[in-house]
Amino acid sequence: MENVREELILMIRLQRIYDRISEAITEQRTPPEDVRQLAEENRRRQLELEELQDRMEGLEAELQEVNRAQEESRMELEHFQRQKGMVTNEREFTAVINEIDFATQALEKATVRRQEIEEGIEALSSEIEERRKARPEEEDAHRDVTERWEHRRAKLTKEIHELAAEARRLEEQLQPANRSRFLRLLKSKHGTALAPAIEGSCSLCHFALRPHLQQRVRRAEEIIACEHCYRILYMPELENEAGPGEDGRG
Repeated sequence: MENVREELILMIRLQRIYDRISEAITEQRTPPEDVRQLAEENRRRQLELEELQDRMEGLEAELQEVNRAQEESRMELEHFQRQKGMVTNEREFTAVINEIDFATQALEKATVRRQEIEEGIEALSSEIEERRKARPEEEDAHRDVTERWEHRRAKLTKEIHELAAEARRLEEQLQPANRSRFLRLLKSKHGTALAPAIEGSCSLCHFALRPHLQQRVRRAEEIIACEHCYRILYMPELENEAGPGEDGRG
């Protein structure tokens, strides 16, 4: 049955196309190592910058609190210094002096902390500015890597679309029953609907074929399925009749 042989050859061609589509999709979804490293480096740098900015915001919020505490201590100090001139006995004088000491210590503490915070803010601000200035240079250095990968992805997308169109063209040439069977197996068998019979076994599941089944597969007069994995079987010689594959091999 010449038409069965031709159907098998068509299905071999189709399987090659779907194999290449699967490879292209996998490559498209798997950035090369230099691109992955670049993405990880950018992510790390962005996290570091965000951490610096969070620290800056924390110091700025604390600075507002310290400024408020400093102002309150200054007002208290001024208040008790005025009170010192109005005391009428030693007990009141001692109490005012204690309050003045307390307010003075609080003011000094707030002043020291304010200076520390301002120095911290200045250092963080300089580091953030340096990192931001360095970004354009880093982006220039990384642009070639990114552009090469985007160019490759675009080529893969074009290839996938062209292969899909070719697959549809070949599918239309199959008998409806064989087309449905092939596509059903393609889906249920994780993208591989056919298997060559090699040395008396299915090359994919390695199930040994009965002798009479081997002969039927060799004659290619009917569509024969593996009794174990149910993929369509064919003899490797048909691959030469199917012509070169997507990689140029027969």
